[in-house]
Amino acid sequence: MSTIIVKRLNGTTYDLDKLGFHVKKFDIPMNNYNLSYQQIGKYGALLTDVQEQQLTIQLTLDVTARDLADYNLQIYQLRRIFQSDEDFYVWNNIIPYLRWKCRAEAVTPTQNGNFWRATDVAINLDVPSGYAETVATTQDPIDFNKGQWGFGEGIPDEELKYTYTTNDFSFWNLGIIPLNADERPVKITFKGNAPSGFTITNQTTSKSMKISRGVSPNDTVVINGLIPSFNGTPSYKDSDHGYLDFVTGENKLHIDGANDFEIKFDTRFYF
Repeated sequence: MSTIIVKRLNGTTYDLDKLGFHVKKFDIPMNNYNLSYQQIGKYGALLTDVQEQQLTIQLTLDVTARDLADYNLQIYQLRRIFQSDEDFYVWNNIIPYLRWKCRAEAVTPTQNGNFWRATDVAINLDVPSGYAETVATTQDPIDFNKGQWGFGEGIPDEELKYTYTTNDFSFWNLGIIPLNADERPVKITFKGNAPSGFTITNQTTSKSMKISRGVSPNDTVVINGLIPSFNGTPSYKDSDHGYLDFVTGENKLHIDGANDFEIKFDTRFYF
């Protein structure tokens, strides 16, 4: 199969195949749902809640080396690659534009007698979010030639952009789950003229947020989830405490109270 890439948060990248770790399996399970029921009468139950849990990717590989000393060095390299005191990213090189943020469970490679290898080393990779995320954000150009975007992401047959200067526009959530303000917020940056503040309304969800503070072209307003900030200083009191969620697919948005502005939406999508 194709090689698997591991990337640490500091940017260090490991190509498992080139390093002598032959990948045999990289199995992505379906999403794991926790279903809660309430018993109703004698003959049935009512589904009361659905929560998605973490999932576990099973990575199976062989450790190969040139001699016994090299084998032991390979084991130490494996420990370095999958050190899990912090998150790291992993992806299949066939689809380099989608990655998993995960940590590895403990594993004990077993040497095959006196041979310089260990076969079928099964490493469980825990993914708390349950989803792959796009490598690119919406502020990266959608260019298929750079390996940041690709097939399977549901990109519509039209020009997509996530920086707007008009009062009415569409925001496309390409992922398969909503982008909610309290879980996976979209970072919204506004610069422009709004002397009495402005209101952003998602007409698709009927959700809105009103900024009650006057904004000049020299100000920068950032909405990241539930709390807006003004020139780097959070100020919850200067909004109506509304929030913006984005459903999958097209979201139609409208802005009131602003002119000569630019508004940017920065997020990843989840699959």
